[in-house]
Amino acid sequence: MVLRHGEFWAMVCAPLVLVCGSGCQGLESARRIEIAVQEWREDGLVGRRYVTTHFELISTLHDREFEKALPEFLEAAYGRYEQTLPPVHGDGPKMSVFLFGNRSQWEYFAKEHYPLRFSLYSRIRSGGFTEGDTSVSFYSDRASTLATLAHEGWHQYAATRFPFELPAWLNEGFACYHEAVECAGSKPVFTPHRNTFRINPLREAVLRDRLLSLEDILVSDAGQVMAQDNSAITQTFYAQAWGLVRFLQEGRGGHYSQSMRKLLGDISNGSYPVKITAARVASIKGGSVAGSIDAFEAYFGGDFPRMNEEYYGFLVRTTGLK
Repeated sequence: MVLRHGEFWAMVCAPLVLVCGSGCQGLESARRIEIAVQEWREDGLVGRRYVTTHFELISTLHDREFEKALPEFLEAAYGRYEQTLPPVHGDGPKMSVFLFGNRSQWEYFAKEHYPLRFSLYSRIRSGGFTEGDTSVSFYSDRASTLATLAHEGWHQYAATRFPFELPAWLNEGFACYHEAVECAGSKPVFTPHRNTFRINPLREAVLRDRLLSLEDILVSDAGQVMAQDNSAITQTFYAQAWGLVRFLQEGRGGHYSQSMRKLLGDISNGSYPVKITAARVASIKGGSVAGSIDAFEAYFGGDFPRMNEEYYGFLVRTTGLK
């Protein structure tokens, strides 16, 4: 069937009180969305399979009204990803999104299909995970589920639209950057500056004096953080990754914004790996730490004490505590 943009989204906008607000900006462009729908059955689970331009959504939700809005939401999110970071080679393969109606279904599916990493994934208390072009998530509430799909969708986009891995801090930062969505009429609107999913944990980290250093964020990834099995550290890591991509675009009066644009441009034109390899060789010769820090230094410099102070100040201001 063929749906007009907003046909189902308009039906679910009003109940999304946690994410809908006034002052919406940056409207996503309207476009017609073709959606094929069929029944899906696997391993005793029953649901629906929706196929759009860029996604294959498999859902077992009981909230069918919300479910019908999700293909449109995923396509809107994809459009926002393209605005943030255009892909190197244009469209890639369709991305598979599994969304289960409860955690027990998700756990059963994850254990069957990802047994080697299930011990890690089983620590996920809400949301889901992504491997390559596939994300596997479970429903909690409408607002949180949209945030999860947008977050994991970015990881799918990054994995399939670029022939190299993005720096972990950038990948996680932009995944969090796309989580906040509001309603503007019949359209989903992404509002990264009003991401309460990350602002609230960040405020808690500031108040409890447990912010992670800039270097800690640069050399960590989500898997390493989750392996610590400490929910407070995990939430702080994600919140600070969100804050870091904002800091590099807005911090110190936009001082780092040109370097950020250069980094994103090099990723989009495919020259990023070459430049980072050269930077890593140079840094090894100088005896500095290799890895993600090299990538960061290549674009933003290596004065970490000063940048860490600026970064902390930006995070505090973002929480509204000062």
